[in-house]
Amino acid sequence: MKLINLKETVLNLNDPFIISMLQAVEMNRGRTFNLPTKIKLNRLHDLNKRRSVTSSNEIEGIKIDKIREEDILLKHMDPETKEEYLLFGYNKALENVFQVYKYQSLSESYIKDLHYYLYESLTPDFGGKYKTEQNYIREFDKNNNLVRTVFIPSKPEDVDGLMGNLVYQFNECMKDIECNKLLTIFAFILDFLCIHPFYDGNGRVSRLLTTFLLLKYGYELDQYYSFSYVILNNIDKYYESLEKSSIGWHEEKNDYGFFVHFMLECLKEGYSKLAYILEVNSMDSVANEKVWRVINDCKTPITKGDIEEILVNLSRTTIEKSLGELVGSKRIQMIQKGRYTKYYKI
Repeated sequence: MKLINLKETVLNLNDPFIISMLQAVEMNRGRTFNLPTKIKLNRLHDLNKRRSVTSSNEIEGIKIDKIREEDILLKHMDPETKEEYLLFGYNKALENVFQVYKYQSLSESYIKDLHYYLYESLTPDFGGKYKTEQNYIREFDKNNNLVRTVFIPSKPEDVDGLMGNLVYQFNECMKDIECNKLLTIFAFILDFLCIHPFYDGNGRVSRLLTTFLLLKYGYELDQYYSFSYVILNNIDKYYESLEKSSIGWHEEKNDYGFFVHFMLECLKEGYSKLAYILEVNSMDSVANEKVWRVINDCKTPITKGDIEEILVNLSRTTIEKSLGELVGSKRIQMIQKGRYTKYYKI
């Protein structure tokens, strides 16, 4: 059975690139410390909670129609398909994370609770229980044909011992001033994914745990910008780093650095995006100038919906009016008309 030594792992993560990335994270995090009082933070939180739900599921290939997504997450209509139930369950689990992270400690019981929430409305007997059969991390082609087995996780009979040990060591490391908190969190997440304690749902639970632990230890990015959304936008790098860091895991010969560095990079990007949103919403200027600034800053054509998600202080009607005026004055250009309209700088 794999021997876990989390403190040793964390202390060995002293690569100059990782140290540099830690510093970059803290610098970008510092730009978000003073949240402007005039920004609609509740709207920003609600938007990114919903984005976290859809992004984390999409990473696993779970997608539903945009209209049904709104029906379930905004209008609270009952789910009908398996995918809708999984989206509904993740939303419930994430709501719990936001409600209890300040008071809830990390425990095996809580990890099982998060898994249970995912399946409670679909297959409640399946949720919250460690696996009893061997599972595999496999790659399939677009026709669902097996390409290769990427990784074989821990054996079912080893899960209790591994998870108990991992959770204990994590909590001990978080009390140890020698252990950097971010490095400990991301090393823990890699070990969790390599153990793969549940038969299904491990990826989604890992992202719930990432949000929970970052919030708990002072990294509150997910309150206002979705960490899962950043991962989704870097999905190829995510799976590449995960695969590289899992090689040799069973023999205690793996390199955690690939995965930890990737996660730090995503955290830095998330804080940078949040800082930008706070900045443009705080501009002391008319709506037209804010909309123009967002379009001008964007390196690719941008949709009206994307602009709405950045300029949370402006209504849809105000943004639409501004876009019309900016196009009319030839300060921006419209790329294609109709449902897929995008805007780009001139």
